[in-house]
Amino acid sequence: MSNFNRTTTTNSRSRATTGNSNRSSTKWLGVVVWTVFFGGSITGQELAYPISFTAEDIRTVQLHPFGVPTASPFAPLQGGRLELAFDDFSPYQRRLEIRWKHCTFDWFDSPDLDASDWINGFTTGSFESIESSFNTKATYIHYRSSFPNNLTEFALSGNYIVEVYDADRPDEPLIQRRFTLYETAVTIEAQARESTVIRDKRTHQELDFTVKHGDSNYPLYDAYDALQCVVLQNGRWESAISNIEPQFVRGNEVVFNPTNEQSFAGGNSWRFADLKSTQFAALGIQSIEETASFWHVYMEEDEPRTFAFHQARQDLDGHFTIANDRQENTTGSDYVQVHFSLKAFEPLAEKDIYVFGGISDWSLQPTHRMAWNQATRRYETTLLVKQGYYNYLYLTRDSRAAGQTSPESLQVSPGIVADIEGSHARADNVYQVLAYYWDMSGYDRVIGYQPIRFGVNP
Repeated sequence: MSNFNRTTTTNSRSRATTGNSNRSSTKWLGVVVWTVFFGGSITGQELAYPISFTAEDIRTVQLHPFGVPTASPFAPLQGGRLELAFDDFSPYQRRLEIRWKHCTFDWFDSPDLDASDWINGFTTGSFESIESSFNTKATYIHYRSSFPNNLTEFALSGNYIVEVYDADRPDEPLIQRRFTLYETAVTIEAQARESTVIRDKRTHQELDFTVKHGDSNYPLYDAYDALQCVVLQNGRWESAISNIEPQFVRGNEVVFNPTNEQSFAGGNSWRFADLKSTQFAALGIQSIEETASFWHVYMEEDEPRTFAFHQARQDLDGHFTIANDRQENTTGSDYVQVHFSLKAFEPLAEKDIYVFGGISDWSLQPTHRMAWNQATRRYETTLLVKQGYYNYLYLTRDSRAAGQTSPESLQVSPGIVADIEGSHARADNVYQVLAYYWDMSGYDRVIGYQPIRFGVNP
């Protein structure tokens, strides 16, 4: 269950005392969120930035550390570099540009900062590479850029939004993606292990971690109020856990031991779709057909793994890579219609099923919601996907939340992995721990970051 919300916390109270009343005055209560997203309406509320937003004619958005397409977009403030790439299906070439926004730990605009406070150089950017597709059925223009660069540098750590927009329509973003720039002002020691709660011992994982600041020049004077830690599983913001209270503070160490509702369902190994070839059916593909407009790839029918034994296998932690077996990967990979099917005896009552992962931009997109086919007795959907190798899972969600992808709606009605995939305490997951500290300059400074894989010490 996602605990990444904007409820009243000791952290926000501390910030209110430093003059940050703008943030503390726009908190969400669960009953209000339920009203907004499940039947009521409230106007004029400030909303957090989405996990991802992509316009209809944009495809295959990738944001990752430079040269590492299967990693989540976390990078060091000093020396880090990120790469943004996507395909534009618009029938004409637009004047696309990039801009950035600095955010609070919970993804609202940083209220006390101007752009000049956190960026050096130009506040907008252009694309380093613009190329047309070649010898493909689908016609698209591929855009690619990296940042920071010699024109733009970031001066502050923190959460950021990168936006792509048409210069002729600057108020209508075509892409919004999250990324985080971090410092190493503190040290984070973390260990992922099976849940210590008896009922969850076989199904959940928890993360114990300690924030150490004894050897740094950044002492934590207010570890209970100003320090905010966020834990993610496989880089997934839709299931991120925050509002974690320290277990205790001893000397220069702040110790956290989240459990119960602040643990994670272990889930299962990611399923895969090998779409690199249109000439040969790879493992898991039933057939490939060619039409005038697209290639069609029919995946073998998937079966629920709700009660199956866990079978460990290597995967990409939910990410994907673009590749094909005939041409250059970036502009020579075609788009194919991929037909997914999931066996089921009966439709799930009051629940929808989604294809989830990097393939869905890490959100529960309406485009990735499956439909029940009474004749074949299975859930089905068709996705237009660029050739490559993809990981995915089937998540369920309350059917009343269909079409809602905001962080607030995901907090009320998150995706559930156990219904279809099962959940195993020994599943392979990588976790990210982020330590934010409310800096007196007026922003959420990311003072530490630590990735940790289940069963492996940092």
